[in-house]
Amino acid sequence: MNPTLKKTPAKPSGRRYTSVSDLLRGEKVCEKVQEDVFGRAAEKKIATLLASLRAQAGLTQQDLAAKMGRTQGSVSKIESTPDRDITLGIIQDYAKATNSAISLTCGKPLNHVQAVKNHALGIRHSLESLANIAQKHDELEPHIQGFFGEAFFNILSIMAECQDRLPKTREDFEIRLADTEAAPLPTGRRDRKNLKASR
Repeated sequence: MNPTLKKTPAKPSGRRYTSVSDLLRGEKVCEKVQEDVFGRAAEKKIATLLASLRAQAGLTQQDLAAKMGRTQGSVSKIESTPDRDITLGIIQDYAKATNSAISLTCGKPLNHVQAVKNHALGIRHSLESLANIAQKHDELEPHIQGFFGEAFFNILSIMAECQDRLPKTREDFEIRLADTEAAPLPTGRRDRKNLKASR
């Protein structure tokens, strides 16, 4: 063996880092290497997510391989492969084996306004579905009514907190959330009839 090729053991620097980017910058790694590291990480976002889902489910690669009917080596390869080589079938297998829900969005990232509108439409769809369930199942109606009241309060709280962070340039717009001793929300069909009659 060529003595000039012997590896010298790494010496601890005594410094601690909270992220790979901090490590690379702190150790003054050249820009080209940093770009290569981050470029490789960007190519494997889905693979990293799949590995994270497996870990969160408390599964080893061997456990997951058994659930998916694969070998441990193939799972290891999936979790280190570029995203362009990961198929929808693999994502579906991971979702099933880890009992997870995986959402995949492709295309230009949404801006904040578009994202809020997108989430709002999703919330509306789910609330409408819950309302339809309440119409068909009397035993679930009180629970769904209770959830609607909770969701209404939480959404208003979020809006009020975020509105407080806006610059104080407009005095004609505000959201107020007060703890009042108003009558409780209706919990049944009879209560709804009484509420309508009192209007």
